[in-house]
Amino acid sequence: MEFIDAKDAVKLDADDSAQALIRAMEANKTRLVNTIGQLKYDDEVALLGEVEKDDEKRGAFQAIAGDVDERPDSLKDAPLGSGFAAVCGIRGGALSGGQKQRVAIARTIIRQPAILILDEATSALDETSQKKVQGALANAMEGRTTIIIAHRMSTIENCDKIFVLENGTVAEEGGFNELKAGGGLFAKISSTKQ
Repeated sequence: MEFIDAKDAVKLDADDSAQALIRAMEANKTRLVNTIGQLKYDDEVALLGEVEKDDEKRGAFQAIAGDVDERPDSLKDAPLGSGFAAVCGIRGGALSGGQKQRVAIARTIIRQPAILILDEATSALDETSQKKVQGALANAMEGRTTIIIAHRMSTIENCDKIFVLENGTVAEEGGFNELKAGGGLFAKISSTKQ
């Protein structure tokens, strides 16, 4: 990474829209052309122009609880055969929700945190992907404190201790099988989720 120097870094606004990126590129055109060449610079600006047009056409997206992704399967998970060279789009726009979630989990695991906090970590994954990610997470959780916030029962089956919250307070605590057999709130929730 010796080619990156903090004093030569291109300054960006907090806004990472295509329009803001184009403005930043234009403000630093001479330096960028000297670094990547005129042809590459023109290609990047043209690509960002197309992204900006697509953003305008698309409009604001508002997710609603319970929405189902009805896109064809070919659009849900783009192949990432290029590895680290895969084009993911601005803010991961070319990735499906599940792919974004897997990338976020991978980035977290690579950092080797002492405490791992997973908030609905597999919520955007289908059943098959969830099982694969759950296996990877099980390995990542070894030797570290992990706090899991989840609604899927399969996500918390192997947890040492489960806290069941109701109206902001702890209603029950214990192991998975213990709580399931206890006949309390967790038993009711788990029987409806199966």
